[in-house]
Amino acid sequence: MKVTVLLENATPSSRFIAKHGLSLLLETGSRRILFDMGPDESFLHNARVLGIDVATADTAVISHGHYDHGGGLAAYLDATGNADAPAPVYVREHAFDEHLSGTLESCHPCGLDPALASDARIVPTGELRALGDGLLLFAHAGGDHPLPSANRRLFARRDGELVPDTFSHEQSLLVHEGGRYILVSGCSHAGILNIMARAETLAGAPLDAVVAGFHLTAPSAGTVADAETVRLLAREFASLGTRFYTFHCTGLDAYGILRDGLGDRVRYLYTGCSVTV
Repeated sequence: MKVTVLLENATPSSRFIAKHGLSLLLETGSRRILFDMGPDESFLHNARVLGIDVATADTAVISHGHYDHGGGLAAYLDATGNADAPAPVYVREHAFDEHLSGTLESCHPCGLDPALASDARIVPTGELRALGDGLLLFAHAGGDHPLPSANRRLFARRDGELVPDTFSHEQSLLVHEGGRYILVSGCSHAGILNIMARAETLAGAPLDAVVAGFHLTAPSAGTVADAETVRLLAREFASLGTRFYTFHCTGLDAYGILRDGLGDRVRYLYTGCSVTV
C-alpha cells in the first residue's frame, strides 16, 4: 500500500502547506482512499502540488469528529461534487456531535460542522463496516492498555453538560493486501496498543505495519507525554514484528524517543512525502 501525506503538522518543503491536522491518500492495488481531510482546504492545495486529483479517490474516511481531521470536509465535498462517481464519506455515528477541547472551566469547540451531517454522501458507520477489497473500518472497544493522557482535555456535550469524551466517534481502517495486514489510525484516542489488539483480533494475525498518530501531545495545552511513558510504548512496540509510520499528534519530541528505542522500525511521515508500506 502506498501512503501519501497530503497534510500534517510539518513539511521540509516551501511548496506545501503544513498545519495541525492530518490527511492521507492510501493506494492499494485496487482502491484509492482519502483518509481524513485536515482542518481546512489546505490538503487540496497540497494534492494539486503533488499532481493528485482527490476526485479520483473511490472512498473517503473521517477517522473521528475533530476539526483537524474533518475540517476540510466542506471543501472536499465542493471540490468533488461534479465527479463522475463522487466517493462516499464514511463517518462514525456521533462524529457530528459537539466536541470541545480544554478544561471544564475553559474550553473551545474542536468538532465538525454539524450542518454537513445531512449531506447525501455522508455514510454513518457502526462498530464494523466492510468496504470490500480487503478494507475494514472498525470502532474501538476498550482494552487493557491505558488511554493517552492528552484525552483528559477532550470533552463532548451530552444533554447540555460537558462530559469526558468517550471517542464513540472514532474509527480505524484495517487493510488486508497481499497477505499482509496494515492498520491505519488517525489520532488513536482509544490507545494505539488497544487499537492494535482489536485489529489483530479482527485479522486473526499479527499486524505487519501501523500507520498512525499516537496522540502523545496535547496542542491546546502545549504538553507532551512524559518521556518514560513514551519509552514504555517504544518497548511495547519493540517486542512486536511490526513497522510503524507516524505523524501529527505523536509530535516530534515523542518521535525522537520512539526512534531511540526502535531505530528504523519507526518513521515520521511529513506533508508531501510518500512511502510504500
